[in-house]
Amino acid sequence: MKSSLDGSVASSYDVENEKLNEAHLNTPGHSVDEGYAWVILAISFFVNFAGLGIAFSAGVYTPVLLEEFNGKKEAVGLIGALYIGFIFFAGPVSGYFTNQFGHRATIIGGALLATLGVALGAAVSNVWLLCVTVGVVGGSGTSMIYIPSVTILAEYFHKWKAVAFTISAVGIGTGTLVMPLYLKWAIDQYGRRGAYLMTAGVILQVAVAGFLIDRTQTQIQNRKSNFTLKEQFASICNWKFISFLANNFLFGLSMTIVFVFLPDYAELKGLTKIQAVYLVSIIGISNAVGRLLNIPISLCHCNNGIIYAITCALSGVVVCVINIPVSENEKTFIFLAFACLMYGLMFGIQLANLVVVTNYLCQDRFLNFALGIAMMFNGTGSICGSPVAAYFFTVGGESFELPYYIAGGLTIIAGLIILPLVHKRRQPQTSIELDDRLE
Repeated sequence: MKSSLDGSVASSYDVENEKLNEAHLNTPGHSVDEGYAWVILAISFFVNFAGLGIAFSAGVYTPVLLEEFNGKKEAVGLIGALYIGFIFFAGPVSGYFTNQFGHRATIIGGALLATLGVALGAAVSNVWLLCVTVGVVGGSGTSMIYIPSVTILAEYFHKWKAVAFTISAVGIGTGTLVMPLYLKWAIDQYGRRGAYLMTAGVILQVAVAGFLIDRTQTQIQNRKSNFTLKEQFASICNWKFISFLANNFLFGLSMTIVFVFLPDYAELKGLTKIQAVYLVSIIGISNAVGRLLNIPISLCHCNNGIIYAITCALSGVVVCVINIPVSENEKTFIFLAFACLMYGLMFGIQLANLVVVTNYLCQDRFLNFALGIAMMFNGTGSICGSPVAAYFFTVGGESFELPYYIAGGLTIIAGLIILPLVHKRRQPQTSIELDDRLE
């Protein structure tokens, strides 16, 4: 019998957990890696397409909000920042709700909460109230949508788990490509308030998708999740997972430096405003392509942890390379466009493997909580990134070269510190498989 997290043999809880898992697998209509499992994957894809696609397209509202609120950039920018930020910060709470109430109830509740927040945004005329309704309430609801929509795949997939996680992640990338076009059309046709109502309507469809999840599966998952908060923290209080959290913090910090300051950096390099916008779009498109590329990579049964670490480190190298001076303006744009293309590809492949790596470092029954904590560290790093870049911009003589070298270096470090944790090939494990991998 394999050792548990604290080195002792499997307890009576684990025996009961095995019985519950067997009952779960034998549930009528339930199957692993086939049948209804693929319906669950389709639901997960749609939830991420609609819920997360809208969240990461919130910037489309910025121009109309700036016009409505007389160019208050700081306040208007805070709406989107809180929306995205609370998706990360509410991660531990979302994971806890998923463990207590199941994937089905958490997705439905999160969708209703996010719908309420965005719909209320259509009724308010104060920028700070928008920060609360759309930002805090909408972001928290979206967090409750995201975590259960991906962790539920661990219940239905074993052999194809990595592929399932990747396809689910493609939903986010696809939504990020499609939703900006939809939101721009809605704003042009119905204005800011009407567009918010239409956005709320799309998010409400996520609740409908949540109702399609098997209620029996949720009931069994609730019984299997009958463990204390102390057990949850014990599952991540080890050097491997702490290193993984450091990876998430450093990458979140460096990622923000790249995304927030890329347009200004490009203009300082002599590019036009439209060329600078194109660079951001190139990262977005190649990000989605990178997620798609991870599907054949996963089908080849490669070590997803190694891929995660290598692509993280390579994206850091690309950020450092961006600083290489190019003499002619036309060549500068081509060079930076290629660098952004490579960064987006590495970024997309890495993020497609985030949940897989999290699952490798913890048991299935702790995945909701572990993913929530990882998201919180990523979000904390993201918030720190902007002031860090601003400080080194000043120290470096009003130049973005130093911040970008720091961002690239931190990203390389983030990849290297995760590499020792995943150098051995591991098969994704189910909830009942206990080992000493987190000692």
